Amino acid sequence: MPHSSGGGSHGGGSHGGSHGGSGGPRISTHYFAGARHYRKHHVSTGEDEYIYASSMPRRTGLSSISFIIVFAVFFLGFGFAGIISDRPNKLKIDYWDTAAIHDDLDFIKHKASLLATMEEFQEITGICPVIYTTFDEAWQDSYADLESYAYDVYVTNFKDESHFVIVYSIKEDDQVLLKNEKTGVPDYAWEAIQGNDTDNILTETTFKHFADKVQKELEDGENPGRAFDDAFQYLNNRFKNQLKPGSFTRIVSILMSCTPLFIVAGFFALFLILSIKNYKKDKDVVYEEVPLEIDPNDPALASGTSVTGNYHSKEFHYDASQGGPVSKAAKVITYAVTIPFIAVGFGMIAAGIGIMRSADAAGGGFVLIFGVIWTIISFFTLVKMTAAFMKAKKQTGDSAPLTAEYPDMNTVNNAKQSTATSAPDQAEFDPRFFNNPKSNIEDDDEDYKRMKRKGFE
Repeated sequence: MPHSSGGGSHGGGSHGGSHGGSGGPRISTHYFAGARHYRKHHVSTGEDEYIYASSMPRRTGLSSISFIIVFAVFFLGFGFAGIISDRPNKLKIDYWDTAAIHDDLDFIKHKASLLATMEEFQEITGICPVIYTTFDEAWQDSYADLESYAYDVYVTNFKDESHFVIVYSIKEDDQVLLKNEKTGVPDYAWEAIQGNDTDNILTETTFKHFADKVQKELEDGENPGRAFDDAFQYLNNRFKNQLKPGSFTRIVSILMSCTPLFIVAGFFALFLILSIKNYKKDKDVVYEEVPLEIDPNDPALASGTSVTGNYHSKEFHYDASQGGPVSKAAKVITYAVTIPFIAVGFGMIAAGIGIMRSADAAGGGFVLIFGVIWTIISFFTLVKMTAAFMKAKKQTGDSAPLTAEYPDMNTVNNAKQSTATSAPDQAEFDPRFFNNPKSNIEDDDEDYKRMKRKGFE
């Protein structure tokens, strides 16, 4: 439905109208309460690092990268589509009317110049401007205000949404002032009504500039013909390059509108680069949980904190190519997010096909292609994450991780006293690390090196 653009009145000025924290495990090179011990093996170099972590360290997988890409496509794609759709474009002329001035009361001077400017406005924008003049007495008994009367003029005379109707009204007693511009300013009022299809061109900001220009000249005593002529000329100069496809002004306008998207794209690019970098780095890493050993140099021993632990003597290996075990909540959230994304993708594909069949082939093609890309990425993400869940479940089912339960302080103190009072037949090395009761350095050279590397003598 058409709606008010705004207008103005003598002494009242112009007025506007109506428009419509990290979730990963804690990792340290030093022991902390509740930590497990892991060997970080670098496949390419063969080097090992030993770390403490609250749980199996996770590696960056392809699913994480895909997730970032999906969100980037979502925000940037829809943001760009919204900017393009909001760009003003010349209306498709689907009406037979031309710019017109209905001034039976002969209020307007310079009609020829004004009509030529209005016709140029219609040629540039596709909006048909029409001006009416009337007396206040002609409508005041039937309408609450000039806006209501102007709206009725629009819907009575035009059935489309592509017109820009202006109604200028004065009191009958003030008509002499229009015929003699130098004697004073009549008690005037004017109102503009625009069709919905004109909103992308005649925005609130644009109309305010138009209305301010009209209002200033009317208050200065100019004839309404001159005031509206200059205001329409201002719009013509504004839209001449702005609505021309491929013009420098239009390109700059689009780029300026895309500035927030460029900033968001920069953040997405940063996250994506970091994820890819971590993915490449983690591809070379394999984690293995090892027994939690006592470090003699650990200050926690001196403070009485329990750092020794019970553990299984069996060897345990865990390849964290897709991270550690996944909780049920994580699975539910993943499926709750990705499945609707896929449904939205199919919806965009259907919408694109519908738009192409209706009228806008270019717009429908964009929506269709965007929907296909959206669906492929969402489906790929769902498949990758499902595979990761299944692999994690299989790995956790094959073998249980080493425990990290800790005894009370009495156990620690007894262990310390036992270490201090060594019997002659006591093993040279802690039996927790070697199966033999007596360890020979010559024979256990590799074990000795490993112990020495960790600080055990």
